[in-house]
Amino acid sequence: MKRKAPSLRQGDVVAVVAPSGAVHEESLERGIEILKSLGYRVKTGKSVLKRYGYLAGDDADRARDFTSAWVDPEVKAVVCARGGYGATRMLPYLDFDVLRDHTKILVGFSDVTALHLAFWREMRLVTFHGPMVESGEASSLSVPYNLEWFRKVLDGSWTGGEITLPSEPEEEGTTVQGGLRAVEEGRGRGELVGGNLSLIATLCGTPYDLDTKGKILFLEEIGEKPYRVDRMLSQLRLAGKLEGLSGVLLGDFTDCEATGPSPSFTVWEVLEQYFKGTGIPCISGVPAGHGKYRAMLPLGTEVEIDAVTPAIRFLEPPLL
Repeated sequence: MKRKAPSLRQGDVVAVVAPSGAVHEESLERGIEILKSLGYRVKTGKSVLKRYGYLAGDDADRARDFTSAWVDPEVKAVVCARGGYGATRMLPYLDFDVLRDHTKILVGFSDVTALHLAFWREMRLVTFHGPMVESGEASSLSVPYNLEWFRKVLDGSWTGGEITLPSEPEEEGTTVQGGLRAVEEGRGRGELVGGNLSLIATLCGTPYDLDTKGKILFLEEIGEKPYRVDRMLSQLRLAGKLEGLSGVLLGDFTDCEATGPSPSFTVWEVLEQYFKGTGIPCISGVPAGHGKYRAMLPLGTEVEIDAVTPAIRFLEPPLL
């Protein structure tokens, strides 16, 4: 049975943890101030600013931080500091028999996809593919569109309906430009699952393997050349993950174009080879991923997509 956390109220405690890559302190502090400006109190994990190579502390440290925040009765939401790499290394250190006794909001994207998949598999918990705390001048919570989505979803004022789009065009360097577009026409309905393509491919064949049958699959990526995107999609297809889908949503594929003189498809040509002509409705241009705009996508909730109009409509509130 699907589980949902309660929405946040003014004065609630939000925990900031770093399950993946090493954190940049100044950017983190900017993001924490934004959280406080929304009326939340903030607790920061002990290992958030640790460095162990490219990780925010060793695997056990990061898992202890995460578990401590998740079982803390005062904490109502856990928001990840940043992605990078490392969440998959932390998974063996998480005791889901303990975590399962607590229902809270979990927010993050990119490498945090590993946690989204694990929490869905182990707890059937609705979690949020959304902005993280590290905040630069042109990313994450510092962007008004992202902040507004973050606020209205977490405080419960958004209870579903059509996804709203940014009022200004997306910047260059991404496949998302100028709003939603139909890649393959049709209509579909199902639970929204997915996240970062690399992490979904990585977790194939593990205990956290993503079940996509009858689902709406969301994908995004950063920094992978077209042939690598092709290879990961091929892996998903061979694993049966692209069969029996109710629909596909494509977000940002940032900095995924080929460089150098060697012949190549564009990343967009690769995506069309996998999703165009399949009879499975597919929409691109979802404002989520590593681009400027990062809508909060409630993973695990029922969604309806219309790849004719095109439009995306969430059919249930994501929080209690």
